[in-house]
Amino acid sequence: MNLKEKISSWINPKKEIDFDNREFEFCIVGNIIDEHFWGMEKEIKKGSKQFRPGAKVYCIPEFGGTAHESIRVLGKPRKQKRLINIIIRTYLIKDFRIQKVYNPRIQSEIGSHHFYWTNRRSKSEMKDLNKMVDYLNTLTKEIE
Repeated sequence: MNLKEKISSWINPKKEIDFDNREFEFCIVGNIIDEHFWGMEKEIKKGSKQFRPGAKVYCIPEFGGTAHESIRVLGKPRKQKRLINIIIRTYLIKDFRIQKVYNPRIQSEIGSHHFYWTNRRSKSEMKDLNKMVDYLNTLTKEIE
């Protein structure tokens, strides 16, 4: 595989991936926080710009070099019914946990991602995911 093919496969991952005939995938999910401070004047905002408070998002951690300050998520936005795939600040998400995902669209998104692909192949899949969940739960900044 030459460099051009490697780059194109990274930018446009193949959605037709063999999932070892698994009917579900494990995924880190969380909920958008209710209230948080925003700006220099410390205004109180509800949810995020894209998601309403309490919205369920499927997390794909891929920015490990930045201490996971930002995280890629899939979720239903405020005013649409389709799923969006965006990057938001990790402190806007609370209650990280592991769930089984049965939706084929979400399975193909997370199954093609490096983080889940390597963890799915390991013998300690749940242990690796639980370590990530424990770390991500320390990053939430919600107003009590």
